[in-house]
Amino acid sequence: MLKHFVRLGLLGLLPATASAQVPLKIYGQELIDRTVAGDRRLLLAQMHVAPAAGAASVVVASNVGQFGSPADATELEVMATNKVEAGLLPGGTRLKMELPLLDVVGETIGVLTLEWSCHGAGDMAALSRRAGQVRAALSRRILNAANLFDQFPLDPAATTSTRAQKLVDGLQAAHPEVEVLAVRGRSGATGELVLLGSTFGRHGKKADQDDLKVLEATAPTTGVYSTGKRFGIDLPLHDRGGAAIGTMNVGYAYRDGADAQALVARSLRLRDELQRRLAADPALDRLDP
Repeated sequence: MLKHFVRLGLLGLLPATASAQVPLKIYGQELIDRTVAGDRRLLLAQMHVAPAAGAASVVVASNVGQFGSPADATELEVMATNKVEAGLLPGGTRLKMELPLLDVVGETIGVLTLEWSCHGAGDMAALSRRAGQVRAALSRRILNAANLFDQFPLDPAATTSTRAQKLVDGLQAAHPEVEVLAVRGRSGATGELVLLGSTFGRHGKKADQDDLKVLEATAPTTGVYSTGKRFGIDLPLHDRGGAAIGTMNVGYAYRDGADAQALVARSLRLRDELQRRLAADPALDRLDP
């Protein structure tokens, strides 16, 4: 398969190990595509991120090309200070904003550049608020910098238009405290347990041994991730008859001293809510555009 950066003439800018792993379309590009499609006034959207540890920060996702362009002095300053830079471009009809790009736990992983159609200085405040909303929405869909470079979809045969994905989107919208949510179920094509819906892509990823253990577990499996900033809970999902049909992974913000049992209890309530929705139709892999 052609690789994303090879196709765009970017191979020479990446370490050999990184360029060998970057796919035709990365998850970061999917996020940019969704963002631009949802806002007619957004003229440019780009992510500057280092594609590997120690590498320079470059454009890795964009609606206007320029892939591989290095971060300029302003963008480097944004990453170093975590401050937002904004200003009207010459002509006064475009507002350019450069914001720290954050992952789901608030770590700075790069720079998000946005340019908007702007109707003068009086429009800047509203667009600045909108930029903050765009950045926040993206952050809720990014596990970490490496997540942006996942192939999208991870399995080329997978779809993101499943009932599981619709359930994930609805639950995250209804529960803003949920930082991470993923649902695995049986693939109708292969019968394997795969990721069918998530807040971070990776659709079609096959379950590993730990995931399969969760399917048969009688108690939640927990762990602390993202350098101690996220508490994760894995739970089996059951149909109305009590048979295990999949798994749910949920992540909440976490700090030292947080009440882990309270977070587990919250995840159980979320699992119960999801299972109530599954009672009438447990087919998680059903197409549901």
